[in-house]
Amino acid sequence: MKWMRRIMLLIVLMPILLIMILVLILARDSLDMNNSTIDKPATISPLVESYRETVQEIAKENGMEDYVDLILSVMQVESAGTGNDPMQASESQYNEKFPREPNAIMDPIYSIEVGIKDLKNCLKQAGVKAIDDFENIKVALGSYNFGNGFIEWLRKNYDGKWSLEAATVFSSMMAEKMGWTAYGDPPYANKVLNYYSQYSFICGDGDFIMPLKDYVVTSAFGPRDLDGFHYGLDIAGGYGSYIYAPADAKVHKVSRNCMPDGGFYGNYCPLHDFASGAGNYVQLEVKYKDKILYMIFMHMSDVFVEEGQEIKKGRAIGAQGQSGNSTGSHLHIEIHQGCDSCLSTQTGLIDPSKLLQKKEQSK
Repeated sequence: MKWMRRIMLLIVLMPILLIMILVLILARDSLDMNNSTIDKPATISPLVESYRETVQEIAKENGMEDYVDLILSVMQVESAGTGNDPMQASESQYNEKFPREPNAIMDPIYSIEVGIKDLKNCLKQAGVKAIDDFENIKVALGSYNFGNGFIEWLRKNYDGKWSLEAATVFSSMMAEKMGWTAYGDPPYANKVLNYYSQYSFICGDGDFIMPLKDYVVTSAFGPRDLDGFHYGLDIAGGYGSYIYAPADAKVHKVSRNCMPDGGFYGNYCPLHDFASGAGNYVQLEVKYKDKILYMIFMHMSDVFVEEGQEIKKGRAIGAQGQSGNSTGSHLHIEIHQGCDSCLSTQTGLIDPSKLLQKKEQSK
């Protein structure tokens, strides 16, 4: 009869055991998420990214080459790159081929042409001075969504400054005037900037900026006791701190398959890679004074960019972590001239501190 009692006991305990196992699995998943998830900026969808080259060409024709990332952010919010009117520009004053009514444009390229011209006019009317003039960019985005009358109304009623309150009041006023249930999208500017906010611009000497806003040097370039010679520069701004591109660049290579905080001395993740031990990394190709520099940023917790992507100086490319051959959270920066597979060698080696001159920084 003992075996019968044991079976009955197992039947009674089985639901409890299953619940405990489920709780442990959920707890582990939650812990993994907490360790690996960084509050990274919203990313542009692959479909929108597929328009990048086209947007670059048309933007250059219209003197808007510096605003390619803003244009793509607008497209992301407008359509996520879908449909024949990805910039939702049918009602624009610059649409001269199709009826000026919603979704009337049937040519994605023409939609981009019209959308860029409209956005350029909005930026001009809003007095945008630079790609990091976020306050005035919000005004311009509000105008792109509501129409140009929004800017003049904003100047008369809110000193020309965008706010969600102002956008909501304008939306309600226009909806009542038109007899519609809704007019435009009050938080539109914030939605676009949620994508565009992955770009940050920091002042720095020369053609390069420091890749962290606030940091301390944890290991300088040159001879050291740990391994005889340090081929790069180690700086730290805190786990999860955004890492920014020091210059305009092309993303040459990325790796993102290592544990974000699982680094330790002798950890050679990623294996079978020229940068074995680098952990999660981004390697940038930078053209500088008729030279090609390959800058690698190692031990990241997360990577925000893709191989082949053209990026502007100041864009967030990842976050500081402790991955690979790392005994603590930090960012290792290594630069080689003309060699994209050199790591921990003297070949084309450049002292990062010679290029990344520290200066008083501002957001």
